[in-house]
Amino acid sequence: MLKPYVHLMRRPGASAFFTAGILGRMPISMLGLGTVILIARETGSYGLAGAVSGVGVVAGAVTGPIQGRLVDRFGQRTLLLAGSIVCTVALAFLLVAVRADAPIWVLYVLSFVAGGTRPQVGSFVRARWTHLLGRGRALQTAFALEAVGDEVVFVVGPVVVTALATQVSPYAALSAAGLLGLAGGIWLALLRASDPPGRGKAHGKEQAPLPWLSILLLSLIGLGLGATLGGAEVVTIAFTTEKGQAELSGVVLAVWAFGSLLAGLWYGSVHWRAPVERRLLFGTVFLAITLAPLPWVNSVLVLGVVLFCCGLTIAPTMVAVTACVEEWVPPQRLTEAITWTVTGMLLGVAPGNALSGHAVDVWGPSTAYWVPFSFGIACALVAAVSTTFARPKTRFAHN
Repeated sequence: MLKPYVHLMRRPGASAFFTAGILGRMPISMLGLGTVILIARETGSYGLAGAVSGVGVVAGAVTGPIQGRLVDRFGQRTLLLAGSIVCTVALAFLLVAVRADAPIWVLYVLSFVAGGTRPQVGSFVRARWTHLLGRGRALQTAFALEAVGDEVVFVVGPVVVTALATQVSPYAALSAAGLLGLAGGIWLALLRASDPPGRGKAHGKEQAPLPWLSILLLSLIGLGLGATLGGAEVVTIAFTTEKGQAELSGVVLAVWAFGSLLAGLWYGSVHWRAPVERRLLFGTVFLAITLAPLPWVNSVLVLGVVLFCCGLTIAPTMVAVTACVEEWVPPQRLTEAITWTVTGMLLGVAPGNALSGHAVDVWGPSTAYWVPFSFGIACALVAAVSTTFARPKTRFAHN
């Protein structure tokens, strides 16, 4: 099962930019969880904690496509350096503001700046794989490896955050997230050999058009996934806290991500005959099914088992979304198109966090699991529509 991945890592420069990408993505799994833990502990409100965390996510969603277009035209290096530094500085000021009991609007502003300037490292690394491999089966394996990389981030990040937050300080947890992102962003920026060259405007003409309807619907699927995952994360933190086992929240979330990691490794090693659209539909449907038991879970142990099963559907679904983009979008606009789907996912995390946090405050954690489950159902419905009616006629790659 691991042989295709070994071949990938032997490609020139691949292991370096893959590792740098893992490090640069660590804030994805650490900032939201760390912010929720910190603000909930300081204010006592999961609703406010989820909202402040969500503002940063929305900012990343708004700036993501802009970053993608700039990178497609001018390369990744400058944006990686500037974005990593500004994001880290804004995060430092956010910690100071929380400590100083600053007005809520200040927390929102600083969260927006930190989230909006954080480089979209996952999209950038996927573009580097495309530049290195071209299109075809090897690239599909690389996308599966990136999904596994995402899950490594979500296995390690929550454990590190909760360990630092409970054993040291919530402020130390967020500081670690910022420093890891800074180190990864700078390292990736220095790997210039694998940086896809900026394409600019070919012969003075605009770049090839995107299939906007298809991208919109894929982004809506990403929104549903983001809302589902973000909402389940907030409720899980509240659930473990209610059970008197807050220190296990990171472990439970890591088990969830570990299930996705295993599924991603398996998915990328299989030579699929089914069209990618069908795989996407099956992934979203099975995700919704595995979310269904959550409102009835009554122990942290059972929660870990159910979330592990949910995790088995996550990486394959995310890989299918990226594979659809890779097949449907002209190569010179791939980074921008991927960031649109990432934008959808990030935009979904914000309402998922906020609505789930509010549901926890009003109804309690167990009942609040209905929120991510509802988002999962909506995600599957959009996938059914998009894979049936919005497939573009032009294909740019084949499995």
